[in-house]
Amino acid sequence: MAFAAALGPGVLLSTLTILVYQGGLSLMARLSGVGLVGSAVAESPPVLEMTAAGGVLILGIALVLLELKQVRAANLLPAIAIAPLAAWLAEAVPRWLR
Repeated sequence: MAFAAALGPGVLLSTLTILVYQGGLSLMARLSGVGLVGSAVAESPPVLEMTAAGGVLILGIALVLLELKQVRAANLLPAIAIAPLAAWLAEAVPRWLR
């Protein structure tokens, strides 16, 4: 509402673009997640670890935007792939050793 009051009707048009992009991505994620129910549910450790890594990245970006600390968030991007892999290995290795 504040943006619309300050910047005018262009903000309303940008909401349509956001709805299409963000809604489309959410819909694709929901539809692809249906096929992965057995392996990629929200409570599985790899998904939780990826969520945690993403939260740390968002925190780093916030620190940069607030000019509190210069965090090189791009250097942390591989953690989004490495964290779920490490969680999967932590689950799989004990099963292999039995």
